[in-house]
Amino acid sequence: MLFRLTLIGAAAVSLAACSTVQRIPGIPGGDRGAESTVETVLGSRMIGNDILVVRVASNGCTQKGDFTVEVRRRDGAYNVMLERTREDYCRALMPNGVEIAFGFEELGVPEGATVRVANPQQ
Repeated sequence: MLFRLTLIGAAAVSLAACSTVQRIPGIPGGDRGAESTVETVLGSRMIGNDILVVRVASNGCTQKGDFTVEVRRRDGAYNVMLERTREDYCRALMPNGVEIAFGFEELGVPEGATVRVANPQQ
């Protein structure tokens, strides 16, 4: 019985480790105000005329909140630049990365406008 409880406790701790690590200050991946870096984008696409979807590298814990987005209007189009503000120190194998969607409204871009991702692409 004691062995079974120990095994269950160890499994719970190990499964919660990745989600916990992203919120603990002072350790890699924690909320310690890391410098932002321009993210290399694996791909991007539009859904309809009001949603931008960007594929970025991930180790399993990348979330939308890990990025800041800068939008600049130039030559009649809106250039979107993503900067990663929190590193993903998880260890999942995700060779295709993850897709993150941004609505035009949250980007401050009018519906139907031309949007370009200004980040370097792989």
